[in-house]
Amino acid sequence: MMNSPKALISVLLALCAVTCFAEDARWIFYPGDLGVYLGEKVQARRPEWNGNTPVMWPQYHHWTVVEFAKDVDLSEPEEVEVRACGTGNLRIPGVRHPFTFDREKVTLPKGRYRLSAKIFNAEKPPALFISGKTVKTGAGWTTSWDGVAWTTASSDGDFTAPDVPPGDFRLKREHREPVRVEKRGKATFADFGRETFGYLKFRGVKGRGRIKIVWAESEPEAYAEPLEDLPFGKDVTDVWETIELSETDEFVHEKSRGFRYVRFAPVEGDVTVDSVAMDFEYLPLERRGSFRCDDERLNRIWDVSAYTLGLTMREVMVEGLKRDRWCWAGDAYQSFLMNYYLFADNGSVKRTLWALRGKDPVRRHVNTIMDYTFFWLAAVKDYYLFSGDRAFVEEIYPAMVTQTDFCLERLDANGMAVRKPGDWVFVDWAPKPLDNNSGPVAFEQIMLVRGLEAMADCAAVCGKPEAAKDYAARAATLRAKVVPTFWDERQGGLLHNLDKDGRQAPTMTRYASMFGILNGYFDDAKTARVVRDVLLNDDVMAIQTPYMRFYELEALCKVGRQTTVKEEIRGYWGAMLDLGATTFWELYNPKEKGEQHYAMYRRPFGKSLCHAWGASPLYLLGRYYLGVQPTGPGFATYDVVPSPGGLKTMEGMVPTPSGPVKVSVRDGRVTVSGNGGTGTLRWNGQTVTVPPHDTVTL
Repeated sequence: MMNSPKALISVLLALCAVTCFAEDARWIFYPGDLGVYLGEKVQARRPEWNGNTPVMWPQYHHWTVVEFAKDVDLSEPEEVEVRACGTGNLRIPGVRHPFTFDREKVTLPKGRYRLSAKIFNAEKPPALFISGKTVKTGAGWTTSWDGVAWTTASSDGDFTAPDVPPGDFRLKREHREPVRVEKRGKATFADFGRETFGYLKFRGVKGRGRIKIVWAESEPEAYAEPLEDLPFGKDVTDVWETIELSETDEFVHEKSRGFRYVRFAPVEGDVTVDSVAMDFEYLPLERRGSFRCDDERLNRIWDVSAYTLGLTMREVMVEGLKRDRWCWAGDAYQSFLMNYYLFADNGSVKRTLWALRGKDPVRRHVNTIMDYTFFWLAAVKDYYLFSGDRAFVEEIYPAMVTQTDFCLERLDANGMAVRKPGDWVFVDWAPKPLDNNSGPVAFEQIMLVRGLEAMADCAAVCGKPEAAKDYAARAATLRAKVVPTFWDERQGGLLHNLDKDGRQAPTMTRYASMFGILNGYFDDAKTARVVRDVLLNDDVMAIQTPYMRFYELEALCKVGRQTTVKEEIRGYWGAMLDLGATTFWELYNPKEKGEQHYAMYRRPFGKSLCHAWGASPLYLLGRYYLGVQPTGPGFATYDVVPSPGGLKTMEGMVPTPSGPVKVSVRDGRVTVSGNGGTGTLRWNGQTVTVPPHDTVTL
């Protein structure tokens, strides 16, 4: 008998927690195997010159034999539904149930014992799904690939459907027609209206023969001659192919491509095609973030940025949509940040982080690029801040440790990161090649410090205080060396590098100085000099890629130059729109004219016109104009510091795990509707707390 209404309510709430909110069964698999598997598939598809180009860094494979286990204690027998992605058996003491089925009902005996399953699958990541009243796959299961070292099994919440194991991950498709079709002699040209991605469909095929297909992102590329086959590597277009067609109502080409325009023509036989269409392929994501203001050009830039990012978020995050389609850590790092302000899709980030990292042993930097390794480490810390997903940090932390060990083994006698054989010190694509990298590069030291600080934070999250202390000390030691080593008082910023003898080289670039601002290396006086003498100095080599423009503009936002940044966004990204862009480009140089805009890598149409790092206004407008940023994991605490930069009205929404943070600026007043965390709003010298799920106005 209940003694009070309060006690009754407590019991009812407890029952509700068990019955109403019991966690569903989820597929489990070995940590990282899904990202490794998908990354391997995606990066094998780079199309060039009637073929494919494999990546230049090591590719890994999922474990083909994996064991899963959990200790159970049943007071009575329990019937469970069992599914496996692969072959093998479910192991109960004294009994082995073979996986020779799509699904099977198995009765587990009562008692305390170790329930396990051993699964083989060479084609897809081995995975297990068990659903019963109390026994179900998900949290609490362990896994091993060798039967010796055991770790927590991955149980991503995206995979709860019993019929869809992780290895069956698929993007969605929808039919699309071209907006314009033109015939010139034997050739057909089709324009699909804007950048897209998917599979061509040829309808009404008559006869038999070979056709040549050219996929293009610009109209000049689509119409570029010649149409006939040329020797390998000599065609002016990058992505083309010859295929065999024979009579059929509809033929769907098996290879996906990124393009806006397509051109095809017969090169052999009597084949003809009545019409062409496509299956658009995409990752179905909800736009949970938004931004609108009184400047329509800025609104258009936000919209095109959102479309650009959506196209490049696929099984894993890729960069150039037409050609590379590889997964690069520097590009992905920016995609992660943009995603947090638009989709807040955790699965994409986790799959991509694992695809980039691969498996032990570590023999190369991520993508072979030193700075990309440091971006990768920082990305895990950022993911925890935006998502609050401690389980993933614990899952990937061992891989962070071995990657960091690899970096620390390659430092010079002064504890600085330097290029070793096999390393690529990238920094940026620049008009003057950044080849002065024989000695320590200032930007690389700042990024290594950032990586070590990320390691310290992630070690603390994983309950490893001694490791956290060690990484923090290493970071502090190197941080203290950067400004004394690289600062040039005459030029007012950090020099690009030291020469091979450890002396300051005279080259001044923007990179280290702007990252010095972003990472807190300067006092107020040095910050003012960097802004004046480096970032706003036209005599210092200008940045032309949206990649590093991202950080240049972020540094200016950090020092309160939102009005300047707004005009830069309107000019730089807006100029691409003026040239007809429907997605943002890999590089834009305002000095180029006509078809020069499409050239890169010594190829007339080598530039990607849909590139992930081109979408950075999504982040800049959400983080520095709406002013929303997490200060605690998963936005448990957050700041809102709006800075309109001359905009009269501005409103938008930033997605978080506990609901959106909504910001509206109008008539000198700011209104913020909070999420499930606690916010701090700062506006015009005033500070006020935003309680959970409450609205405040200043």
